[in-house]
Amino acid sequence: MNYMSTLSYLQNMMYTLVMVDPDAPSRTNPTSAYWRHWLVVDIQGSSLKNGMVKGRTLTEYARPTPPRNSGFHRYQFMLFEQPPHTEISLSGLTSRGMWDLDLFIENFELGNYVAFQQFETQNYND
Repeated sequence: MNYMSTLSYLQNMMYTLVMVDPDAPSRTNPTSAYWRHWLVVDIQGSSLKNGMVKGRTLTEYARPTPPRNSGFHRYQFMLFEQPPHTEISLSGLTSRGMWDLDLFIENFELGNYVAFQQFETQNYND
């Protein structure tokens, strides 16, 4: 596959973007991990090329808000290639905390992420 056909292929793919806090409520006691901060599915590859995250939002973006005295939290963004014709849902799941990310990945056959970014922050009063 040449460069142009690869680029065209990637632009026609669909992607899923996940943002989680694996350290909720603290890294030493992550009983609410993986806290789901953002979940967008059905993102067209061509919109990603233009720096846009346009898709179907299953969980609205929630900014990082680590509790006081909980230390540093990791915030992770993962981008997955969606299998064709996959209808992704949360099946009525409303709680953001204690989300089984591994089960979600397995259920929708997302496989390994194709892009990953992480940053750390703590409560601004600490």
